[in-house]
Amino acid sequence: MTNLSSLWDGLTFYHQKRLDGGLRTGILLGESTVLERFDEGADDYDPSLIWSIDLRCRGDNLPNTAEEARQWLLDKETPIRDGFQRFADELRAGSDPTGVYLLEWDRFPPRSDGVEMKILCGAMRRVDARNLASALLDVEQHWGRRLSALAPTHSDIGYAKTGI
Repeated sequence: MTNLSSLWDGLTFYHQKRLDGGLRTGILLGESTVLERFDEGADDYDPSLIWSIDLRCRGDNLPNTAEEARQWLLDKETPIRDGFQRFADELRAGSDPTGVYLLEWDRFPPRSDGVEMKILCGAMRRVDARNLASALLDVEQHWGRRLSALAPTHSDIGYAKTGI
């Protein structure tokens, strides 16, 4: 089996909301989507993003397969959920994003395995940026359920075919 994380160093969990109400959640190993779920929206088809949230993990001790990645993220649930909660609390306390409305949070406690984690979130419009705290809390509150609902993709080297 190809070690997908060697194509690009890192593991990324992502959660995105589209203008048509669709939600896409997944895990990347390197540049390849290895697990994903798409819930269709009720509105007219429009794949434009409203907001996007990433948990990006970098380091030498990351998993190499889709199921290892899912389990690794579940095993790290406590600090990850705490990070989403703390970031949401900071945004609710006050944030005035400008420009592209991209925000970053990386105040996770140092890890003994050398893995660095950070949360990035962004909105396409200022009005949507004000809802990022609620979106972060939704990820925090449904962490295990979202990870469990992800399905394997049919990934070629460097390219994911999801059929979606």
